[in-house]
Amino acid sequence: MALRRILRIDSDEDKKILKTKCRPVKLPQTGLRRIVADMFETMQDAEGVGLAAPQIGLTICLTVIEIPPLFEKQDNGTEVEVEPAEQYVLINPRIVKMSDKEIIRQEGCLSLPGWYGDVPRASWVTVEYQDLNGKQRRLRKAGGLLGWAIQHEVDHLSGVLFTERIRDLSTLRDLSKENEESAIAGVQRGASNLRPELKSAAG
Repeated sequence: MALRRILRIDSDEDKKILKTKCRPVKLPQTGLRRIVADMFETMQDAEGVGLAAPQIGLTICLTVIEIPPLFEKQDNGTEVEVEPAEQYVLINPRIVKMSDKEIIRQEGCLSLPGWYGDVPRASWVTVEYQDLNGKQRRLRKAGGLLGWAIQHEVDHLSGVLFTERIRDLSTLRDLSKENEESAIAGVQRGASNLRPELKSAAG
C-alpha cells in the first residue's frame, strides 16, 4: 500500500481533473485492488470517511467509504466499541432512488481540508454498484453518515464539487483557522478544554 497525493479544489491544475466526468471501470481490471488499498490508506491518513478516485488523479468510477466504529461510554468512564467500522468499495455506483426530504449539514472535503459549508443532501439514498469481484450490489435507503458520504463521493465521479452544492456561500468557512485561533485564545486564558477540531467527513 502507498499514500497518494490528494488533489485540491484550490489548485487550478488539480481542479481540471476533479471537474472531469469519470469513465466506468471495466471489470476485472488488473491492479484495481492495489488502488483500492492505497485509497483506504490515503483516506485514513487524512482522517476522512470517503475518497473518490479522481481525488488521487484517476478519472474512473471508483470510490471508497469507511464509517468509523461506534463507541459507547460506560459508567466507569471507559469506552466500549459497540459497532465496528464498516468499509465500502463502490465501483460504477449509481444512485437510483433518493428521499424527497433534505437535510442541511456542515460538509467538508479532503480536497479542501479545513473548509466546511452548509450542504443540502437527501436524507437517504439507494445506490447500485459493483464490488471488487464484479458482483452487482445495492444499498437500500442508506441514511446518516453513509448516505451523506455516498452522495458526496458519487458527485465527485460526475465532476461535481461540494462547494457547488452550497446554496449560501457565506456558510463556507475555514474552520481549521477558527480552531487554531480558539486554541491560541484557550492557551492564553489557561483553558484546559479546547474546542475539538472537526473531522473531515467526506472525500
